[in-house]
Formats: sequence, C-alpha cells, structure tokens
Amino acid sequence: MKLTEAIGTLHTTIEIGEERLPDLVSQAKPVLDKAVARRSMASDVTIVALAGATGAGKSSLLNALVGREIARVSPIRPTTSDPIAVTNTNDSDVLDWLDIAQRHEVELRTSAPMVLVDLPDIDSTSFAHRDTARRLTSIVDVVVWVLDPQKYADAVVHEDYLAGLAEHAETTIVVLNQADRLDDETRTSVLADAQRLISEDGLDVEVMPTSAITGMGLARLWGIIDGIATEKSAAAKRLSADIRTVGRQIVGGIHAAGGKQPDQAQEPDFAPVSAALASAGGSGVVADAAATSYERRAHQATGWPVTRWLAGRKVDPLKRLRLAGGEGASQTRVTGVRDAVAPALITAARGKLRTYVDQSTQHLPKEWALDARGAASQKADLFLGRVDQIIADVDVEARRRPAWWVLFNAVQWLALIIAIAGGLWLALLGLADVLHLQIGPPPSVGIFSVPSLMLIGGLVAGWLVALCGRALAKRGARRTGERVNKRLRDAIDTAAREDLLADIATERADYQRFYELASSLISS
Repeated sequence: MKLTEAIGTLHTTIEIGEERLPDLVSQAKPVLDKAVARRSMASDVTIVALAGATGAGKSSLLNALVGREIARVSPIRPTTSDPIAVTNTNDSDVLDWLDIAQRHEVELRTSAPMVLVDLPDIDSTSFAHRDTARRLTSIVDVVVWVLDPQKYADAVVHEDYLAGLAEHAETTIVVLNQADRLDDETRTSVLADAQRLISEDGLDVEVMPTSAITGMGLARLWGIIDGIATEKSAAAKRLSADIRTVGRQIVGGIHAAGGKQPDQAQEPDFAPVSAALASAGGSGVVADAAATSYERRAHQATGWPVTRWLAGRKVDPLKRLRLAGGEGASQTRVTGVRDAVAPALITAARGKLRTYVDQSTQHLPKEWALDARGAASQKADLFLGRVDQIIADVDVEARRRPAWWVLFNAVQWLALIIAIAGGLWLALLGLADVLHLQIGPPPSVGIFSVPSLMLIGGLVAGWLVALCGRALAKRGARRTGERVNKRLRDAIDTAAREDLLADIATERADYQRFYELASSLISS
C-alpha cells in the first residue's frame, strides 16, 4: 500500500472508530496528524535525532559527526537541556515544525539536505526535557539511539522506546557509545548482550560500537546516516512504519477488548424474533378478532332473516379494536390492540430480541457491542410503541363480503317469502272455514297441500341454509384469521427488519470495515 493510500486508510479507520472505541483510536490521531504535517513539507530533507539516556555522550557524538563543537560538553551532566538542530538547509518549515529554538546552519559532509538534532535526555529529572525528547523522537525521520556501556540495559530505553519500534528497523540506528572505555573482551561481551536486548525488543538492527574520542565507528555511522539521507525516503519509511505500528496496536486493542475477526460473526435466525414481535404487537389478537368478525358478519348475511338481529346485538371485535374501517378510518393511526396484548408477550419479545442482538454483536469489542445493544433496546421500545400504526395500515378484511353471502342471503329471503306465503295461505283457508266461506280446496302434492309444503319447506330450507352457512362461516373465519395473521406478521417483520436490523447491520458492516482497514495498515 502506498503511503498516501495508507494515510487515507488511517484517516477512515479513525473516523469509524472514534465514536465506538475512542480510547483505542486516540493513539492513532497523533500519527495521522504527524503524517499529514510531514507530507506537507519537503520530503527530501532527512531529520536525524540523537537520543539516549543521561551520560550516553549524545552531544560529544554530534560534535564528532559535524566536525566542530556545536553542543556543549561538560563533565557535569546533563548538558543538553534544550534540543539543538544542526542543518545544511535553510528549510524553515521543517525547523519550525520541529519547534527547536537553537539552530545552527553548517556545512555537513553530505550533499543531501539534512537536519541533525541533539535531544535532551530521555530520563531527565525535568519533565519538560523528557516530554521534549519523547515528542521529537516520535516525529523525526531517523533516530540514532546512543547507549553507553553502563546503562545500555536501562529499562527506560528499552521498555518505553525501543520495544515499540519493531516496524522501524529501516529508520533506527543503535550505537554503543564510549566503547573506547572497554577492553576488547569486555566490549565484545557488552555488544553481544546489548544485541540480545535489542533483538528481544523486536528490532532487527545491529548495535555498532562508537567513540567520539577515538573516532571508533564514526565513519561507518556517518556512512549509514549519509546513505539514508541521500536516498531521501526516510520520511516516507518512518511514516509507513508508524502507520504499521499503530495498525498493530489497533488490531491488538480490538482483540484485547473482546473483538474477533469479522468472519467469526454469527448470523442468527431473525424469524423467532419476528414472530415474538408480531405476537407482542397483537397479530394474534387482531387475527382472532378478524376471524370472529368474519363469522359474525357471515351469520348476519346468511342466517335466517327473522333471527339475524340477535347476531347484530354483539359488538364487532374489530370495531372494539378500532380496526373496522369505514368513514374516517384512514385518518386514525391509533388502535386498541396494545391494551389487549398480554404483558408476558411483550417481555418475551424483548428477551428474544436481546438474545438476537447479543448473538449478532458478540464478535464486536465489548464497548462497541454494549453501545449497539443499548441502541437496539431503545429501538425495540420505540418499535413496539408504534406497532399500532403498522397494524392500522394492514387490511384486516373488515369490509370483505364474499359472493356466497349474497347467494345465501337471496336464498334465505326467498325461503322466508315462500314460508310466509304458505302460512298466509293456510291462515286464509282457516279463516274461510271459520266464516263458512266457500273456497275450493288448495292444490296438493300427494297427501300434503301446497300451502303446507310452502310453509314447512320454506322453514326447513331456511334452517338448512343457515346451518350450511354456519359451517362455511367457520371455515371462512379460520382462513380469514390465517390470512390476516400472515399479513400482519409480514408487515411487522418487514418493519422490524427495517427499523431494528438495519442499525445492527450497519454496526456489523462498520466493524468489519474498521477491522479490515486496521488490518490493512499493518501491511502498508
């Protein structure tokens, strides 16, 4: 990955993670700021800093490399209270960015533009000096770590600095200064032990012996520095190493916080959650009401006309839930369904949703997952609160009138009319007999007179039609309930997926992108 692309990737990684894992990505912000600032300056100027503990001889080494006394050297230590910059370029942008007041422009034994910096001691008793040393070692291009034979194993040097430079081998130089104070055997032993410690720090660099007094190793050291400066890529290499390091820190922090690789994410089934939400929203209540309403209206439409008023006396359950439609129904968005739902169903729905969210986010870092779960819980309460609106938009077949109702209704009225006509005919015959009026006998079929057949036949036909209508009404009510229930569950499922799963999907997608971006930084 090119440096420009790596910087953009780091920026995106911070953008995604700063709201979810602010503590984790906070360490990446200074690296991004440094990369943006350093890339805005001359990239052909190489900044080299001499860093080390008190008494390591950084100032003497600087003077020896420059060939003149720039930094004050004294047996009273430390002598460098403020950083000193020695440069063969007048690039003020770089020097201003370093914020070094003591500047010396001299001719160096190289044609490459360079800034040499003598830093305060990293273990100074002054906090300001230590802070300056830490700041500059984090932003310069190359650091020459100056160890001395007595303090080369100092924990401050190794634990606070060198142990975090595993990616910085190309821009890190380590020297064992004042090596002239050791005899050959001791020097060999100390160099070997120092090399062991450097390797344990994760740095793949050679520890070189140097001496500002005898000149031991100075030519080789300067050759390495000059080679790096001549190549003019130290700034890019240091920034790339910084980005790789922060990438490893972020990925390591993700795992330490309980995060897993995105490919370990579970995809739990949402169907049980959707069903529980539908039940908690009242799909069963509404479906039962729709079935009962259908059966009631079927009885009113197909029952014996004389007794239909009995069915009409009962309140339509859909009207009780304010779902019967009719004039002005499109303006109302509030129903009475929630009042009819058992609280246990709502509790069960919340539990199933919580389990689903827990399973869906268990691969996220704990802090990220807790935020996602909290947001999902709030969304669930809001969703359950607006289920009435979802139900109000679903067709519950409150005004449906099947064709067979019309047919059965016509047959019932015809049967009633025939029965009434037969009854009136018989009554008329009876009255004529009482009044001794001469009326001929009515026609007959076999032993039964037509008026009797009309009366009995009309009543029997009405009863049979009503009986058949009841059977069909029960069957139709069951199917109506099933259709309405499915329609309600589908509507609630769609709304739940849009309202609840969309946020969870966003969190999962953001985490996957965050993890992949952070991982890609390691190979930048």
